[in-house]
Amino acid sequence: MDGRRSTQRIVEVVRALSPDVVCFQEIHQRLPWSGGEDQPAVLAQALGRPFVFQRNLVFGFGGFGNGIATRATIVERKEHPLPSGREQRGTLEVRLREVAGLRKLTVICTHWGLDAGERQCQAEALAGIVNAAVRPVVVCCDLNEGPDGPAVRSLLAATGLQEADAQNRPTYIANDPTVKIDYILHTPDLATRHVEIISSLASDHLALLADLEPFDRSSLHSL
Repeated sequence: MDGRRSTQRIVEVVRALSPDVVCFQEIHQRLPWSGGEDQPAVLAQALGRPFVFQRNLVFGFGGFGNGIATRATIVERKEHPLPSGREQRGTLEVRLREVAGLRKLTVICTHWGLDAGERQCQAEALAGIVNAAVRPVVVCCDLNEGPDGPAVRSLLAATGLQEADAQNRPTYIANDPTVKIDYILHTPDLATRHVEIISSLASDHLALLADLEPFDRSSLHSL
């Protein structure tokens, strides 16, 4: 946002928050316009945790895509290409063991395209991935569409996913956010205990931080 590319600045934001799981979109690996830096390797070393990278766009020895870093044990990973137009997009899925009081958790990281028709196809594909995943499921995503957009509404209707930030606060662009296009979504067997938007110029998107916990059905009362 200030003309500087700095993976170290991203690291500092993540370290200050110390989340169990971090999902990244638009990760660069040995790309010329980011100085040839291998962001997955740098982030893995700096954060001291494994980094799972999905390369959706391939440029020679480099690429561009989604990433997940977690201090939990990864027991399975899957990479799903999404229907795409000009730029190939994808969905990265990992299944975790023993994280934040949960014996198992599926985390999905994805990034949709810029075309409305493309996003609708991607919503349908993502819904299939979510519905087939081991629950509970958390989906962290840059959907390039607001909460009232048809593709977002279609995804939520097809999966029952819930938005961690019920206020739908804007996340883009970081220095003057006016629209919400970034989400932490979860299946109904989880509940949001706390969620906040993190102010930073480390990215052109504001980061989302959510504390999730198992949903306590005993707290429901009949009227």
